Amino acid sequence: MSSRHRGRSLALMCLYQIDLVGTDPDRAMKFDWYDKKITREEKEYAVFLVKGVVENRKAIDTLIKKYSENWELSRISVVNRCILRLSILSLQKEPFLAAPVVINEAVELTKEFETDESAQFINGLLDAFYKKEILPKDSH
Repeated sequence: MSSRHRGRSLALMCLYQIDLVGTDPDRAMKFDWYDKKITREEKEYAVFLVKGVVENRKAIDTLIKKYSENWELSRISVVNRCILRLSILSLQKEPFLAAPVVINEAVELTKEFETDESAQFINGLLDAFYKKEILPKDSH
């Protein structure tokens, strides 16, 4: 497993705690709840993602609502919301990562933590977001 994937998995678990339980982000980002070895690179990447989502959550959630086609944010599972948040952040803030890689990683995380049906939902939403929000900016 790549360190970027492990970092995304850690970020997902951290965001889940923040969203579901209301854990303070600074407390969650200590990762003392995680019982496996974490490299510095994995932790730094996870912290980057979590901080970015926490700081931009309202704007990201507005985008999720826009592209979820009649799904209320509260009806989207916590795991799926967190995957969407960190993936939209990556598409916006990590232009050096190819969009298909980010979307594929989101789909893989969804398959790991959710269902194949959820993976299709995540793929469709992120693909629509990318094509309408990111791609037009890149073509200028």
